[in-house]
Amino acid sequence: MRVAWDDGGGERPSGFERIYDGIALLLLMWPATGGMWLMGSTRTWGYAPGLFLSFLGSFLVFARPLVFPGTPRGRVPPGFWIFAILAAYVVLGVPLAAVPYAARWEALRWTCLLAAAWAWTQMAGRPHRWKWLLGVLLMAAALDSLYALIQEVNGSRMVLWAPRPEQYGGRASGTFLCPNHFANILAMLFPLALVLVFLPEAGFPLRLMSIYFLAVSAPALYLSQSRSAWGGVVGGLCLTALLLAWRKSRAWFLLALVALPLLVAAVGWTAWQTLPAVRARIGQVLEMKEEAAGVRIPMWKDMPAMIRDRPVRGFGGGSFVWAYPPYQKHIKTHLTWDFLHNEYLQMQVEYGAIGLGLLLAGLLWGGLVAVRAILRARNRVGAALLAGAAGGLAASLIHALFDFNFHIFPNPHALVWIGCVSWGVWFMQEKGVAPVEGGRRRLRWVASAAAVLACGGGAWLALSGGLSYAWNLKGEIARTQRMDWEGAELDYRKAIRWDSWNAQPHVGLGHLKGVQALWYRDPDLAAEREGKTRLAGQAEQHFRRALELNACDMAAVFGLARAYVAMGDRARALEQFRRAADYQRRHVFYREQYAIQLRQMGLAAEALEAFRKNVEDGVATEISRLNIRALERKLAKEAAPAPTPAP
Repeated sequence: MRVAWDDGGGERPSGFERIYDGIALLLLMWPATGGMWLMGSTRTWGYAPGLFLSFLGSFLVFARPLVFPGTPRGRVPPGFWIFAILAAYVVLGVPLAAVPYAARWEALRWTCLLAAAWAWTQMAGRPHRWKWLLGVLLMAAALDSLYALIQEVNGSRMVLWAPRPEQYGGRASGTFLCPNHFANILAMLFPLALVLVFLPEAGFPLRLMSIYFLAVSAPALYLSQSRSAWGGVVGGLCLTALLLAWRKSRAWFLLALVALPLLVAAVGWTAWQTLPAVRARIGQVLEMKEEAAGVRIPMWKDMPAMIRDRPVRGFGGGSFVWAYPPYQKHIKTHLTWDFLHNEYLQMQVEYGAIGLGLLLAGLLWGGLVAVRAILRARNRVGAALLAGAAGGLAASLIHALFDFNFHIFPNPHALVWIGCVSWGVWFMQEKGVAPVEGGRRRLRWVASAAAVLACGGGAWLALSGGLSYAWNLKGEIARTQRMDWEGAELDYRKAIRWDSWNAQPHVGLGHLKGVQALWYRDPDLAAEREGKTRLAGQAEQHFRRALELNACDMAAVFGLARAYVAMGDRARALEQFRRAADYQRRHVFYREQYAIQLRQMGLAAEALEAFRKNVEDGVATEISRLNIRALERKLAKEAAPAPTPAP
């Protein structure tokens, strides 16, 4: 038997239960609130704490039926089981990925989002709780927008304690280093905030918070100059309006279909005429076309070859940055490209047709379920919240065509937050609270225990991986800045103990031993040679171990080549130099070092050909040009006939 939502779901919760729920909610909130203030949490030091805390929050929610047997039956978010299959596919694919260590982090992200989706849906059930849950997120985004406006007024490029990259100019970014990622958060919240303003049931405080959010985020969104976010917010608002109009009547829906394009055109024309940033940013697209997209289109042109090589399973989660270099042809400069600036293409590349198909199926099925819920809801609160959340999802999906916003840790967590809280409210209004009875109670106990173990395991992996990252970073600083070799070695070994999958401490130890081999001195020349060989051998072992963990890390390959040089094995060194240069064909340093090694081995003709190839491919510095002239003179002199001796 179900109990109506309006009566509070039965007995009032005890004080301990309220404290328990409060702690769980605070932990679940961290990725989308505190994570914003860690520069978008794009690096391990930013997202590892968020994973750990969010897993702990989900741990408490899944453990709730074990602690409080009266916990009602769970509410399943739309499309949840398809996304659960997708998460399982991601987890099972970790050992098969091109870089299992990177794939494990991505698996943690997917499972963390899945667990958070379930947790938010369950925790939104209490009457009026949804008001302050949504209010907290709007307040966090409003404060970030206010910080962005302060940056703009002061003309500052500083984001907290770090300067924003020069390529973004004066674009507002709040606490994110990239303006596009900051703008995506605002765009996904715009439809929901606008709905709340006109929803009397939201109450005065939440409606006031929504007005404040819109007032400070609208100029911040404009100043971000993110064309993808502008398009996303337009698409999201239109979808929300269409859903609410359809819910009202077919006549209103048809009217909205006609009126919205005219309204969008009018607003767009006004913005073009009155807002300089709109004219500048949209004008770039009209005038420069492909060039206005930056690296996006050249990268996308490289993708067919990658997809053909692994069309079904892909290269594995997080592998794009490592697997892309051999396929890089249309981008001429050598930089590290972590993401593809198109989430759907990146999904295909990393997870293949299976992963992309599951993602689209989950979105489609979940979207259809949500639309049906909006249209058939008896209570307008749940329908209105779902319409606003659907608009936020649409804004993010549009943005994802041109960016990698789902890889920015706070952003998908904010989307899950608003979507699943909205679904939890709708569910409780429409279906009420259902107790768990009979054999279902035992089944729920088993399922809860399994989920608790999974969340606990995820929290431990996030903690151990984060600590390994921290110790490795400390070792890098000790080795490269303080020249504290003994301290660096201790730090690297601690990093390995915390996470044996992490290849970077082995790379650091390899470089450390290689430098020690280079500088090793002993009055006894035989002892000196023995010491150099021993240290170089240790460097070789660490580089080989790093390549066992990540075969795509050319820094380890290059270090291995240097170790062979120290050991006097130039043939094996040349093989590794060639491997690095062939894999990263746009890497100037690797290409030139390979050619220099050829010259040092006395292979002048091969070295000249390699240097000329560098210049021909546009991957050369003055080093290549100087070597070309010197080698041409050398070979010409060797080819010249010997002078005839005087009679």
